Amino acid sequence: MNKSPFKFNKNKFILLLFLTIASLSDAQILKYHYDKEMTFFSEADSLSGISVRFNSKDKSVPVYSIDFDSEKKFIRNTINFYYPYRKNMYRMDGVLYNRKYASANGFTTYSAESPIRTFKKASDTLYDYRTFKDLEKRIATDKDGTKIEIFVANLKDQIDYSEPALFYLSQHYGISPGLGKGEIVVYTNYVFNKNNSAADFVKLKDINEDVYFNKEQIEFLIDDKYKDFYKKVETDEMPMYCSVTSFGKNVDERTNEELNDHLGNVCEYFTLWRKYETNDGFKKYYDTEVKRRVEIYRRNGNLNEKQLKVYIEEANKLKNQNSTENFDYK
Repeated sequence: MNKSPFKFNKNKFILLLFLTIASLSDAQILKYHYDKEMTFFSEADSLSGISVRFNSKDKSVPVYSIDFDSEKKFIRNTINFYYPYRKNMYRMDGVLYNRKYASANGFTTYSAESPIRTFKKASDTLYDYRTFKDLEKRIATDKDGTKIEIFVANLKDQIDYSEPALFYLSQHYGISPGLGKGEIVVYTNYVFNKNNSAADFVKLKDINEDVYFNKEQIEFLIDDKYKDFYKKVETDEMPMYCSVTSFGKNVDERTNEELNDHLGNVCEYFTLWRKYETNDGFKKYYDTEVKRRVEIYRRNGNLNEKQLKVYIEEANKLKNQNSTENFDYK
């Protein structure tokens, strides 16, 4: 199957039923466990994709998506998830801190209308693709002749893969394929103008992670009362580096920007999640964030070696000063 890249967006999403409240010493905190990751890769670029994570045993757990290998590629780990509130469904945009704490920073209202199409079995021929065997080809055809082909495997594990598949496929292909239990869409091919097409394939793996959502933070944002929420959570007992306004004389403008971004990220994390993270946890996060960002800067060429040396020195100086003075939030 020879494919060419094509971006197709259709903002129709099916209602995700979730919100089983789990307590983390606070009724506002929602804790969810995820055990499966379904990553959709483009045939045009098999090194990047969207990872959709879900709980295979509990449909009340919200499905969410994050860029594949985000920790190694991107400074900000942005996530998307659905949130039902006051009879509406919202598609939330946010940031995942420290791989486990999610915050919302934007949203869009979506209809619960399902973009379902009728997919018919194409033939009795079965296909193999990568590690998947015996795939059934199904096709939906629009009035203009445009076709969407899906290749479906039945893993016979009785897991319902409909919601995580829909979370991606409804947005990028405008489809809800109507899967049975154990069925997974392995390959999706959008054929248009007779000769052109764009395709995605999926990889599936087991994971073991918990993610926390702050119900109050999300709902204050939707209600356009975020200033009120921030007044409730802000504190004067901040790490000293959160009030830093200048750095050493060797810090140029570009390095200054990246240092400020790092400090802003850590301080925002502290403000939003200090009740639930330990002081040692924040110290460790500070260190790991510096190392992670340096690796990304070096790989992507954001900062040269001279700038990276200054970046590390300044970040460590601020951390060490804070450890002996204000980091314990006395």
